[in-house]
Amino acid sequence: MSHIVLYGPPLAPYTEKVVRGLGLKKLPFEFKEPESDEDYKRWSPETGLLPVIEIDGERTDDSTQILLALDEQFPDPPLLARDPSVAARQRRLEDWADESFFWYWNQWRRMREEQAEYAARRASYRFSWLAPRTWFESLREQVDAPTTAPDPGRERFLLSELEHRMEDLVGWLSTRPFFYADEPSMADLAVYAMLLRIRGGTFDSAQDLLADRPSLVRFMRRIEDATSVAPRDPPASGSPATASP
Repeated sequence: MSHIVLYGPPLAPYTEKVVRGLGLKKLPFEFKEPESDEDYKRWSPETGLLPVIEIDGERTDDSTQILLALDEQFPDPPLLARDPSVAARQRRLEDWADESFFWYWNQWRRMREEQAEYAARRASYRFSWLAPRTWFESLREQVDAPTTAPDPGRERFLLSELEHRMEDLVGWLSTRPFFYADEPSMADLAVYAMLLRIRGGTFDSAQDLLADRPSLVRFMRRIEDATSVAPRDPPASGSPATASP
């Protein structure tokens, strides 16, 4: 039996994707969670990004490359369809899930950071007149005063785009239990990991968008059953930026 160690932040979707792949293949593994920046550098010296997997002393980074390595060494059950055309579609969907949802999350995080910064500057400026200050400080306060509030339409736009992407998934899933096939693939693991973040509240009200699509909800349950790993909804504060695709 091979000795497998997975290094990664447990809340990152790319770590989750690998965990589900190990669960699907019924491979026992040791999990190590980073506790400091030094752990990232020590476990992934070339990029400083996680997850990284170690199989009998040989390490592989990047969640996609990890799944491909697992499939090569432990081919049953396969993570890609035997039909090359179906496998190609699964690979494209896996890449799409990784990149598109990560982009949306970065946009959402940036929007929330800007909103928090604006609120903090506004509160600081509102009460600045209570403190004694020089004429130069008064002039500087006028220059630094918040003038433009974050655009509320940006949040509506991102939620609308997420809804469109979920509708894409509903169409691609269609009536099959998994994407493009009757058995789960690495595409399903990638989609599940991203939907898990939505279900966990990363995008606030996007939880309702997922709940309104029962086919995706059932899909997630099938993945949890197939991978024999209990659902672990991550809190909204968990950051996928701490891991590499």
